Amino acid sequence: MSGEISVQGKMDAIQNTFLHVQDIFFESPDWKRHVLELEATGIEFRSIAYESASMSIALEDLKQGEQLTNWLQFLNEAASAHATQVHVGLGWAFAQALKNPIDYLAELNPMSRYRVLDGYGYYEGIFRRRRSIINHLKLNVEDTVASSALDQGIGRSIWYLNKGVIDDAKNMIEGFAVERHKDLWRGLGIAIAYVGGCDEETLQEIFAKSDSYKTQLATGAIMALVSRDSAKYISTDTELACKVWCNKTAEQILELNYSIKSKLDLTGDDAYAKWISELERHCEALRSNPPNA
Repeated sequence: MSGEISVQGKMDAIQNTFLHVQDIFFESPDWKRHVLELEATGIEFRSIAYESASMSIALEDLKQGEQLTNWLQFLNEAASAHATQVHVGLGWAFAQALKNPIDYLAELNPMSRYRVLDGYGYYEGIFRRRRSIINHLKLNVEDTVASSALDQGIGRSIWYLNKGVIDDAKNMIEGFAVERHKDLWRGLGIAIAYVGGCDEETLQEIFAKSDSYKTQLATGAIMALVSRDSAKYISTDTELACKVWCNKTAEQILELNYSIKSKLDLTGDDAYAKWISELERHCEALRSNPPNA
């Protein structure tokens, strides 16, 4: 598959960014001392630096007690532009600490809180592969949206675990119960569009191989685009994935997203679930109207 080396290079850059920030925060957990270093990270994966910092700050908070005081201050004062990745980083912390995040969700923004479960699922996929990928187990939660977000995170991890090889990623997903496939493919779409490194031919190949999950794949790309837009940098890779899978420009997709959100109560507990549902509804046409080759 073309583009594999480039994809791996992007993944290596992400990993190196994450580990570099972990080293910084290991020396000192005081995030106020490190904001300038986070901002000095290359713009393409700057949000990953904030994700890594988020994990370290949250773990320190959890060591001190049950409150996320410093983490919330970090989010609100220094990292709001990277809110998606900061919530994902919080999920990493809960997963590493083996702490159920459900009790903490109520104090988080309804549009971001479920990305904590996404981060938890991703961590499980990468670091507890036997449990989550081989045995197909995950955190048992009654909240169906939270359960969906966990699988979305596991789906993101599957792209990394298979080093950007779509056939291997698809085979791994097919080992899961079929009712989990939609969320896993959405997560895969997020990862592919965010990581980048795939040329147009490769993206077309991935789209074709997503079979009945084209809607979820495209929705994942839109979610990656929205998070990048919030962070004030849309990579050419993310834009290309949206163009190929959604047959729309980044500007058109962001306008669509704005229109969808303008009709939702973004403060409601069901805001995130309704947003995903609306994105998928607008992407549904891709099944009968595939992107131009």
